[in-house]
Amino acid sequence: MESATRPDRLLLDLLALESRAARVEGAFAADPELGRIWRAGAALSEACRSVGLEDIHVLEGDVVHRAYENRATEAETARGTEAVTALLRILRRPGDLVRDTDGVLTRCWRAAAVIDPDGRDAEIGAATAPVARALAEAPTPFLGALRAATAFRIATGSAAPSADRLVFMAAEHALRRAPRRAAGRRGAARPDEGAGQGAEGEGAGALLGHIAAGWILLPSIALSEGGFRAWSPGTRPGLENLMRGLGAELDRTLGQIALLRGWRTQARAAAARRNAKSRLRDVVTLAADEPILTAARLRAALGVSRRAAFTLIDEAAGAGILTCVTPRTRWRVWVRPDMAARLAMRRGRTAGAGQGGVSTSDLTEGVPQDGPGADAADRAGEPAHRDAEALAAREAEALAALDTALARADALLARYAETGTRRKDRPE
Repeated sequence: MESATRPDRLLLDLLALESRAARVEGAFAADPELGRIWRAGAALSEACRSVGLEDIHVLEGDVVHRAYENRATEAETARGTEAVTALLRILRRPGDLVRDTDGVLTRCWRAAAVIDPDGRDAEIGAATAPVARALAEAPTPFLGALRAATAFRIATGSAAPSADRLVFMAAEHALRRAPRRAAGRRGAARPDEGAGQGAEGEGAGALLGHIAAGWILLPSIALSEGGFRAWSPGTRPGLENLMRGLGAELDRTLGQIALLRGWRTQARAAAARRNAKSRLRDVVTLAADEPILTAARLRAALGVSRRAAFTLIDEAAGAGILTCVTPRTRWRVWVRPDMAARLAMRRGRTAGAGQGGVSTSDLTEGVPQDGPGADAADRAGEPAHRDAEALAAREAEALAALDTALARADALLARYAETGTRRKDRPE
């Protein structure tokens, strides 16, 4: 049998991507706590990979541990940690891109690693209308996010790819929340309240708690797992690479959901075996919302004494609910097991090769290492990236292929509907 034509393949890839995303979205809608557990780790990894695509190499462990030890003082690690923290402020509470388009775009722009961020505010303003139009006309969350990010990319001249990806995730978040707003469900339209509120003084660890977001697709991880692919959503190869990576990442997410649900079930069962006065149940609830805990935080959250806090932590660690990630006897930090696995990924103490440092490439897949930076690779993939007309033309070409695929799907569905109507009218 002949292989499917390119528009047909694109349609199949799109349907597969949206169906897998719908499964994840449904699981998190039915169990919001599970969604918060997953998004804490996903946000940290996505922010680290996005910064990595900008040729700033930092890993999850470096970002969180920097707040609890003096070891992570290298210039690259410090710079990367600050960049990741800025991105996490957006990922934690993206804001409502539909109702406050200009405000959210400005936050995304200022959170990205950009030289002279004030120099392009006028271009950000120019992106407001096309981004709003992309959201209003979005046939699916992925396509709406893709068009919003591409419109923003054109308006800013591809100056900040990490901001493009933030816009992508903010748009997807807004589109997935939109049906709940329309249905008028109580509380469903309020996860964006206070976007960025109180976040300026918070470190990366604190920003991973109480995440209020609806995004599911992780573009930076999709482009960096198993090898580097440039962020180029306005070209057909870039679009195909992005969709392929997102599909693979959604498969991994579906597997992670079962593991995270298993941790919570076991943690609750361990807490249920304690007597009725035990506060271990409260520790499980707190750990679900705050993946990184200290004794001081436990005391403040539960209102217990210092001794009781350490007793609860020892019980939680013994039951496998929490894991200590600081190998010392004082000022210790405990995290959920899923977060402990992420924080184990760290750079070596020395930046130079052959000096006993741990190689970043040995710890993660796809984070760009020595050689041309991500920006250079991005520019190489789009030689005319400063030309807004050329970018618009490439965007139109890539999106036209999707429109063609969707038109074929509409025709196919109409044919099936017509066939079903004739069968119903047929006499028995």
